[in-house]
Amino acid sequence: MTQTSVQQVPQLSSRLLRLALLWVVVLIASVVYTLFLSKQMEITSEVMRRAANIRAELYQVSYDLTTEQMANLTVDVQGLVWRVDQTLNLATLDDESTYRVMARDERIDKILERIDETWRQNVKPLLLRWNEIHSIAHLNRHDVLNGLDLLNSELNEWQNLTEAEVNRNIVVLRYTQVALGGLSILSVIVVMWFLFASVLKPLNQLREGIDRLKASDWKSRVYAEGTQEFSEISAGFNELVTHLDDVYTNLENKVEEKTASLAEKNAHLTALYGLTAFLGEQHSMDEMLESFIARVLTLTGAPAAQVCFWNEHRSQLENVLKKGLNENFQFGCEQCGSDFSEKIFSSPYPLRVSINQTETKTSEFTQKIIYHIRYRQKNIGVFVLFYKKELEQDHALDMLLENLGRHLGAAIENMRLAALDQQMAVAQERNLLAQNLHDSIAQTLSFVNLQVQMLEGALQDKNQEQIDDGIRQIKAGVQECYDDVRELLLNFRTRVYKEELDELVRSVLQRFERQTRVKTHLNIQDSGKSLTSAQKLQVIFILQEVLSNVRKHARAQTVMVNIRNNDQFEMTVMDDGIGIDPKLLSERKQSHVGLSIMRERAQKVNARIEIDSEIDQGTTVRLILPKEGRS
Repeated sequence: MTQTSVQQVPQLSSRLLRLALLWVVVLIASVVYTLFLSKQMEITSEVMRRAANIRAELYQVSYDLTTEQMANLTVDVQGLVWRVDQTLNLATLDDESTYRVMARDERIDKILERIDETWRQNVKPLLLRWNEIHSIAHLNRHDVLNGLDLLNSELNEWQNLTEAEVNRNIVVLRYTQVALGGLSILSVIVVMWFLFASVLKPLNQLREGIDRLKASDWKSRVYAEGTQEFSEISAGFNELVTHLDDVYTNLENKVEEKTASLAEKNAHLTALYGLTAFLGEQHSMDEMLESFIARVLTLTGAPAAQVCFWNEHRSQLENVLKKGLNENFQFGCEQCGSDFSEKIFSSPYPLRVSINQTETKTSEFTQKIIYHIRYRQKNIGVFVLFYKKELEQDHALDMLLENLGRHLGAAIENMRLAALDQQMAVAQERNLLAQNLHDSIAQTLSFVNLQVQMLEGALQDKNQEQIDDGIRQIKAGVQECYDDVRELLLNFRTRVYKEELDELVRSVLQRFERQTRVKTHLNIQDSGKSLTSAQKLQVIFILQEVLSNVRKHARAQTVMVNIRNNDQFEMTVMDDGIGIDPKLLSERKQSHVGLSIMRERAQKVNARIEIDSEIDQGTTVRLILPKEGRS
């Protein structure tokens, strides 16, 4: 069913409107006509009433003329003449609002003319004369009586014709009422037929179509064309059934297509998740690239692949890995010039390149697709897939491989950053070790070297006392150097990853007591969250550095360590040694190796070092890790 055929069918609303208008027009016309007939009957009754009154008065005049009452008339002749004139004037004039409305018959018009002529020429003059002189001759009286008889007979004929008109109007009125009743019955029948033909029948057709559709009759069609509305509904119903028929018929194929699509998407997601999980683990560069290319080849079915990294200094791609390519293959990504490499990196999409067989006679491949290895906006390299036949563009697969390239780029960049961080950490620890060696062993060896030179002079002078003193100084220097080396070795062997902070601190203090015979006291309040491994490492290194300074310079008898781990971590180390001059401490704050080492370690964990000391009042070193720096 076309849209044009639907529009040619009349609308249900227009049909209802036309039917209602027709019924209203007929009803109004019938009511107006019945009112008109009623008005006619009312006027006719009034005319008949007046005509009867005139006839009665005329009979009275005739009676008076035939008796001895001629001198004393019982009728008001003057009034009678006026009333007859008025009635005849109203009847004969063309006044549609009064009696003339009844004059539809030519006989009535002729009777009125004769009545008017008889009245005006024969009866009226004699009556007026009689009324004036109250006497009339015998011959004239005979003429008056004849005129009155003629007038009465004509009035009687007029009244009969009028009654006949009234009877006809009554019949017409009765027929009109019967017609109205019949019209009402016919209207009900027409409305019922219209509802059945235009509403009920199309609805039944639609219901039957729905029942057939429920019974899986996909070939069911409905043609409810009674009105435009139902035609549109049936057209829509048929289109829906056609679509359902198509869906049902092709359901198996569509299920297979959807299953294949879902399987492909599932394979893509599995590959993406698997590679993401693999790249999140610790691997060497070769292992990571080998696994990446193996997964890509399995996913795409490509027989060969190559990975090249971008060398910014040489502005060229350099081969890193080949898979499925022989050594003589001369069409890899490392053969690309700088212009072609710039074209590759400037495109956000993978680049498809046809391999010219005339130029590469030894190649079995006809196409290669170049995908990017990127990290954010940085071009790290490309990976290339080689195919033996031209492939059509697959946007979903290209997008997946580009995403895999971005994940690989992130993993490579993270590996490079981790290597740089490791190198930086090693360099920093070497710097700290060099500072420790310089602050302890190097100074001690310098002192021993000076004593050896003084001993050589004493031996030449054979000064036994100076020789003995030099030997004691050299022994003391060697012993101090040995203690420093041992302390450094023990400090660098400290492991903090599996032990709690209180265990580590107690181990360091016990070792310090064994080496120096200095008493230590430990007080720990631990109600906050635990320190990270990096924070514990730096705290222990700082504590070891403080204790090393106590051993070398403080001459203390007791060391107290207070640790409070709440929202803010704070470690306080106090000794009862000789202390440090505050001015000297301020001058050496930037140049003293031990203090610099402690501050550098504290900065690594967002902490700060505070030192308070007075001569002969001991020294207090406070490490503070604020709440903001613990996240």
